[in-house]
Amino acid sequence: MIAKILGYFGQDGLAHMLVSLILCAVLAAFLPWWAAVLISLAVGFIKELVWDKLLKKGTAEWRDIIADAVGVLLGVLIIILYTLWN
Repeated sequence: MIAKILGYFGQDGLAHMLVSLILCAVLAAFLPWWAAVLISLAVGFIKELVWDKLLKKGTAEWRDIIADAVGVLLGVLIIILYTLWN
């Protein structure tokens, strides 16, 4: 299963997931969880739209946006588990 996920997202997608997860979890320490989620999703979307598509510094891909969303969902899971633990 991990090989399938890696095959679909690749190393770049996993990097997107990891950055989104960390961003969401860190922001949630200072902001309400919903604000952390919105900011994390916005950062990923803006990166794809502005940096990759408009500035042509990379390749804009839907898979990266999906990977960002998966990372944010994992971040929310961590937030929920942390809240339940404490």
